[in-house]
Order: sequence, then structure tokens, then C-alpha cells
Amino acid sequence: MIPVLTAREMQRIDEATIRDYVPGLKLMENAGKGVVDELLRHFEPKKADPIVIVCGKGNNGGDGFVVSRLLKKKGYRVKTYLVGEPEDVKGDALVNLKKCVKAGIRINQAGEQDLEVLGSDLMKAEIVVDALFGTGFEGKPRGVVRDVIEVINESPAAHVAVDIPSGVNASTGEAEVAVEADLTVTMALPKIGHLLFPGKALTGELVVHDIGVPPEVVVRHDLKTFAMAGFDVVESIPPRSPDAHKWSCGHAVAICGSTGLTGAAALTSVSAMRSGCGLATLIIPRRLNAAMEIKLTEVMTLPVDDTPAGTFAYKARKPILEFVKRADAVALGPGVSTNPDTVKLVRYILPRLGKPCVLDADGINAFAGKSRDLKGLDFPLIITPHAGEAARLFKADKAKIVARPVDFARKAARDLGLVMVLKGAPTVIAGPDGDVFINPTGNQGLATAGSGDVLTGIIAGLLAQGVDALEAAASGVYIHGCLGDMLFQEYGYFGFLAGELADAIPEAIAAMLTME
Repeated sequence: MIPVLTAREMQRIDEATIRDYVPGLKLMENAGKGVVDELLRHFEPKKADPIVIVCGKGNNGGDGFVVSRLLKKKGYRVKTYLVGEPEDVKGDALVNLKKCVKAGIRINQAGEQDLEVLGSDLMKAEIVVDALFGTGFEGKPRGVVRDVIEVINESPAAHVAVDIPSGVNASTGEAEVAVEADLTVTMALPKIGHLLFPGKALTGELVVHDIGVPPEVVVRHDLKTFAMAGFDVVESIPPRSPDAHKWSCGHAVAICGSTGLTGAAALTSVSAMRSGCGLATLIIPRRLNAAMEIKLTEVMTLPVDDTPAGTFAYKARKPILEFVKRADAVALGPGVSTNPDTVKLVRYILPRLGKPCVLDADGINAFAGKSRDLKGLDFPLIITPHAGEAARLFKADKAKIVARPVDFARKAARDLGLVMVLKGAPTVIAGPDGDVFINPTGNQGLATAGSGDVLTGIIAGLLAQGVDALEAAASGVYIHGCLGDMLFQEYGYFGFLAGELADAIPEAIAAMLTME
């Protein structure tokens, strides 16, 4: 797991490092050097090509002054701008401003009256370095700063951001007007704003540079937000004994499907088996069973009483609960519909399942406005809503959920004592103790019918093999994203189907298990 920081967490880590380990000037020098090293490595500029550095008056600007001085020392043509008054620059940033002047670098003003000159220089530049705002920025750029950001974005030069693109909220990824970076060099650890949209799109390629923050400083701050990594998934994949048999590898039961939505049932149950469990049984409305017997070869089926509309009937509750006793995990909800009798069934059986459960799609919709009914269950529960389903479940504003997914998922998981998979770009996974994981894998090709059913099946399959609920959710999301990445690489386009995602699950897991 890779810790991901809010602006306040980064500030506290900086303060502790400066107080006990590394002087602030040294950290600033290390930061500037890291930007220079990555800039030269990525773009290999010619020494005759001008590089423009645009600095603010705070510590981010101080990093920019270091960049300017080090580039000049290496023989590059630099032009340095300050947005603000020189007398407003304080502390370590002022020290580095003076070092620039001593090195013969002219500090140009970038006020309203200077925008045309700045724009002209940027049009000629090979690279522009954005050192306006650091991770402490909140709100919306105003006045001349906003104008400078817009002038930077109009430049054809490569855009390199110091720590975070100016205008992006480091804690949330929110941005109204911000620098559109091609490369962002951030210090010590990634920030949440690098991983959430629109900040993720504005960041470009993200490089994390070690500036000398000791690991023990990071550990003692008890961070609760992380980016998933492939090695986390590898550790969660259950090993299979050489003498394994189907009953020792887990039995997943899927309670899914209705007339017109049999695909959800098939994809969920097949994906559970593809993720490694030994057995899967699909519980299905009776009138749909004949079709599913033909469609599904490896998955067993259990037909139960249905409504005239071809959905689960409330009177099926007893045989369903009796059969679930032999399961190791349950997937409930994909394609079950919002038929009133089916809703009544879902609300009845969920608290009585007694087995680890993934609740998805119409299973979640059955609890719309009644989220408290999901609290206090005596078995692990994972819910997998997208923002619209979450808004209905919690009677919340969808726009606010999308804007602050980490905060929303963390609070919901804590309040209800469950695991929440808040699906989106990116998907956020939260546990009942407040830990949150941001998934880095996947692409827009996953926005296809049935994709969520595949995810539910993967998670259920991992649960059936005995994987802890939070691990199963986070690993399932990571694997699901890798499937999208694999198929996009294969096709070069986003038109792949959910069935192809399911078929590729073993290949994706195998690739993770063999990576170094």
C-alpha cells in the first residue's frame, strides 16, 4: 500500500521533518533538484531552448527558484517570473530568491500589465515550470493568478508542475481553473488530488520524488488513505494446495437475475469461478432457469419461486436461506429488479444470510433511503454502489458524492460498519475502521453493460476463498481495473465487452502473481 496524503497531512509531515531531521532549506533544495532531474530526463531539452519558471510567493515558488538556479548552473537558458511582490516572499523561499539574484538570474514581475510579455516568452519556451501554488492551495484562483494560469495553458511548451498543478486542491482533486500539466513531480508521497478527477487529468504523468522525509515520520502520522498496488493484490490471492478439491476452494452463491437481466446473473456467477473459487451456484427465478441451464455449463443453478414478471418472489425466501447455509459467500442483487415483491424478499433475506456478502445494483436499491438497515449485521457486508445508487441509498446529493468520494466512502463505511466500494473514476474502497484505498487501475472502457456484475463476481469469488472482506473488495477492484487495461492494450479501443472481462480474469491474476 502506498500512503496518499491530504494537504494537512503533508504539512504536518513537513513540519515534523524540519523540526527533528532535515532543515527546510535542504528540503527545498532537494525538491528543486528532483524537479530538474525529472524535467531533463523526460524532455531532454536542448540548452539553447528557453525554459520559463513561473513562481508564486510561497514555498512552491521557493522550489521554483531552486529549479531556475540549478538549470542555469547546468547551462540552460532560463527566464524566471514572480507572480506577486518580492517583499511578500518570506522564509526559505526568500533565501532562494536571493540566491537566484546572486546567480545572475533576473526575476521578472508577472502582474496584469506583464501578461503579454509572459505570454510571448511562453510561446517561445520549450518547457514551462509551474511553481505558483503548492499543496496548501484551496479555493479558486483569482485575479492575476488566474490569468497567469490561463496564459500557461495556452502555451505549446511542455508543462511541468512542482508538487501539484496550480489550482488543484491537493486533498480532493477539485479544480475550477488549473494548470494542465504534462508532468507533475510531487514530493515525498502522492496526494489525494493527484488521483481524483479532475486533478488526475490535470496532473499528467506523476513522479514521486524523495526529498529526505524519514519513513518513521510517515509511519507515526497514522495515515488512513492509500493507493492500491499490484503487490497488495498478490498478497491477498489465496494459494491453492496441490491436493485441493472443489469443495476446499470455496462455494460462491449468486442471487441474481430477472426477465431481461439474465446477463447480470451469468456474468456474476461465472466471474466468481474465474476468480478461483471451486463452486458457484446461481439462484434464479424459476421461469428463467431453462435458459440459464443452457447458457451456463460450469455454474450450478437453483430455480426458486418467481413473480408473474419473472423476478424473485417473496415466498422464495425460505429455500434461498436454506441453500445459502452451504455457501462460503453470497453475491446479492445484480439484475434482480425493483419489483416490490422482490424488494421485500431482498430486505428480508439480507440480514439473515449469515455469510460474507456482496450487495450490488438492485440489491442496494432495495434499501434506498434506509441505509441504517445495513448496520449491525453479524457477517461481513460489502456494498458496491456507483454515485447514483449511493445517493439513493443515503438520501445524499450525488454531486457532493462525486466531488468528495474519499470523505463520503470513509464516513459511510464507518457509520454502518461495512466495506464500501464506491464505483467511479477512480473507484474508492473504504473499510469500517476508516482505511480508504484509491484504485489506480482501469479506464473508460469499463463503462460498459455488465462490467459491474463482473466486479461483483470477482469480489464474491475472493470472499468464498476466505479472503478478508476489505482485502477482497480492494483486490477485486484492482483486478477488475487491470482487466480493462489489458483489453484496451490488446484492442487499442474501448469496445470490449463484459464477457471478455470475465474471460480474462485468470490471465490478469496470473500476470500479477508472476510480476517481480
